[in-house]
Amino acid sequence: MKKLIIILLLGSPLSAELFTDLALVECINREINDHLPFFYNYSFVGGYFTMPSARMPASGMVTIGGASVPPYSVYGANLGVFNRIELSANYRVFRGCLESNFGREGFGDDADRIGNVKFGMLMPEDGFEGFPSIAFGLDDFIGTKRFSSSYFVATKEWTKYDFELSLGWGSGRIKGIFGGAVWTPFRQTEIPVLKNISLIAEYDANDYKKHHGEHFKGRDVDFRGNFGLSYLLGETLQLTLSSLRGKKLAGSASLRYPLGTTTGLFAKDKNPLPYTAPVDFQALGNARPEEEFARDLAYSFADQGLDIYGILLDCSQGDRHLWIEVANNRYRKERTVRERIQNLLAALTPSDVDQVTVTVQSEGVKSHSYTFRTIDLYQYERGCMSEPELATVAPMSPVCIAPSDYEAMLLFQRAREVWTFTARPRLINFFGATSGKYKYSIGLIASMEGYLYNAIYYRVQGAYSAYSSMHGLSSRDRLNPSRILHVRTDAVRYYQASSVSLEELFLARNWNVGKGWFFRLAGGYFEPAYGGVASELLLYPVQSSWAVGIEAATVLKRRYSGLGFFSKIPKFNNAGIEVFERYVGVQYFLNLYYDFKPLALGFEANIGQFLARDKGVRIIATRYFPSGLRFSLWTTITNGGDKVNGRVYHDKGFAFHIPFDIFLRQSSRTFLTYAMSAWLRDVGAVAATGKTLYNTLYEERVD
Repeated sequence: MKKLIIILLLGSPLSAELFTDLALVECINREINDHLPFFYNYSFVGGYFTMPSARMPASGMVTIGGASVPPYSVYGANLGVFNRIELSANYRVFRGCLESNFGREGFGDDADRIGNVKFGMLMPEDGFEGFPSIAFGLDDFIGTKRFSSSYFVATKEWTKYDFELSLGWGSGRIKGIFGGAVWTPFRQTEIPVLKNISLIAEYDANDYKKHHGEHFKGRDVDFRGNFGLSYLLGETLQLTLSSLRGKKLAGSASLRYPLGTTTGLFAKDKNPLPYTAPVDFQALGNARPEEEFARDLAYSFADQGLDIYGILLDCSQGDRHLWIEVANNRYRKERTVRERIQNLLAALTPSDVDQVTVTVQSEGVKSHSYTFRTIDLYQYERGCMSEPELATVAPMSPVCIAPSDYEAMLLFQRAREVWTFTARPRLINFFGATSGKYKYSIGLIASMEGYLYNAIYYRVQGAYSAYSSMHGLSSRDRLNPSRILHVRTDAVRYYQASSVSLEELFLARNWNVGKGWFFRLAGGYFEPAYGGVASELLLYPVQSSWAVGIEAATVLKRRYSGLGFFSKIPKFNNAGIEVFERYVGVQYFLNLYYDFKPLALGFEANIGQFLARDKGVRIIATRYFPSGLRFSLWTTITNGGDKVNGRVYHDKGFAFHIPFDIFLRQSSRTFLTYAMSAWLRDVGAVAATGKTLYNTLYEERVD
C-alpha cells in the first residue's frame, strides 16, 4: 500500500507543481547569490582604479596589499566591518619627495597615514529590485586629511550581461562627477585564466592640479579616463594594471580572505570527536566503585580537552548529587564546552545519581555552573531530547556552592599546575621614527606560569632581543615634545637597554564572592615599564549583557634595565626645558561593559585617572566575528591637554585579535594580537596589571 501511494503521488499534478516550485526556488537563490567580481581600488576601497564604487566587501573580509600609483607607493588594508560598513587604511609614500623635517636624517621620502570609511545606504539585499546600490564614503577622514574627500556613489550590476556601472559625485580631492564601468566578458565560460579577467574603465575626478596635498610630480593630467584590467584568482588574489592620468601606468596586488567568517585554513581533525561510547549507566557500588568511576570520568574529560579538578558526591539532602569542577583549556566557544560536557555526562552518569552540577573555572576563579538532572541526560543520550531542550532545562547559571569535604565524599582531586613553560618569537615595531619609517626588534620571549598553594597565580616572563633596528632612537618627539609626564613616550628605551630582560614577575588571586561579584588582587612587575599593586571589583551576572566594575592600581616606573624603579620622571615645561618630578603612578577607573549581541558589538568605557594624572574616559568599541576574530577601535578623551601639530591630541588606535586556531588543525584559546596607536604619546596611558576579570569571565561565557 505504501509503495502504491508513493507512485500515485509522484504521478500526480501536485508532484509536478512541487518540482516546478523547487526549480523556481533554486533559480531565485542562484540569482540572489550571483554577483560580478568585486575589486579594490588603489586605496584599497571597493571600487575601480582611483575611484570608489557603491559595492561593499562581505562582513569579515580582510584584505592587504600594495600599489604603485606614480608618484606614490601605497600600502593598505581593508576590513568589512559589516555588510554595510567597510574600513580601510593606507600608508602612502611620496616617492622622490624628501620629508621636510627629517628626510635627510634617515626618514627618507615623505609619507602619510590615511583612514577611509564607506557606508552602504541601499544594498541589493534590501529587496528593491532594479535599484542600484548607493553608498556614502569619506576618504582620509582622520589625521592630516591631506587627501580628504567625501562622496556619494551609485552602482548597478547586470549579471546577465556581466556588466557593472557606477556614477557618483564627490567633494574635496574627488571633485565633481566621477564614474566607472566593469565588463567581465568570459565570466560565464569555463575558459581558464580568461574567465577571471575583467576590463575596467573609469572617469578620474581627483583634483590633481589644485588639491593642496598633492605630490608635485603628480599634478599633470593629460586625460581623465583610466583604462585597464583586473585579474581575480580564486576570490583571493587580485592583480590590477591600468593607465593613470593619461601619462603613467599604475598597478596593485592584494590578498583577501574571509578571516571573520572562516572555520579555519584546515579542518579541525585533531580535535577529539564528541563523546559517544562506551555508555555506562552502572550504579555506584561494588561493580563500579566511586573512586574508579571518578578516575575514569577525569580521564574521559581530559581526552575531550577538559580538566577536572575536583569531584564530590553529596548524599546529605536525601538524593545523590555529583559535583564536578572543570577547566576548559582548548575551546573558545561556550556552547562547544557545554556540548562536550553534556555528551560525557549523558553516557557516563551512574543510574543512582539524581543530578550533576558542573562548575567551569578559569584563571582560578569559578565562572558559572550547569546543573543536569540524570533523567534529562538519559533522554538526551537516547535522542528523545534535543540540545536546545536540554539547554533550556539546564541553562548556564550562577556558580552553585558545592558542599564542603566534610559534608560530601571527595572522589577525586587534582592540584592546579605548579608550572607551565612556553616560548615563542616576538616582533615589536614602531612607525615614524626620525631615522626611518619603520623600526623593529625581533626576538624571543619565554614565560613560566602556574599556581602556588593551588590558588595564587604567578607569571614570569623574560625576553631576548636577537636583532633590533631601534638602537639610537630618541624617546623625544622633536616637533611635538610631550608637555605632560613622560609615562609612555619613552617606551622604546625599554627595548634598547639590554638584549636580555625580565619583563613580568607578578602574583594574582581571583575570587568569586557570590551573586555575580568578583574580586582580583595582584602585585609585582606587570610589564617592562611598570610594577606595583592592583585590585579590581566586578559585577558580572551570568547570561548578562552588561557588567560594571572598579579598579585601582599604584605603580612605579621601572628603570630601563634591571629591577629598580625611577623616583623621578621627566616632562617638558612650557619653555621647552626638561624637568623632573617625583612620581608614583596612581590609576583608577569605573569600568562599564556592554555586549550588544544583535550586532556582535562590545563596548567598554573606562572613566577615571590615567598614568600621567590626566582624568577622562577611554571608549573601546569591538566588533567580533563568528570565527573569533575581534577588531577594536578606541579613543581617549582627557584633560591632559597634549598637543600634536598645534591641535589637542586624544589617544586613539586600533587592535586585531586573531584566533590562532585558524592556522591549526585543532582548537586553541590562543590569540594573535596586534595593536597600534595613532601616536605614541603620554595622554590616556594605562599600565597593565594582569588579565582583567571581565576578559577572564567573558572568554568563558562567550558563544
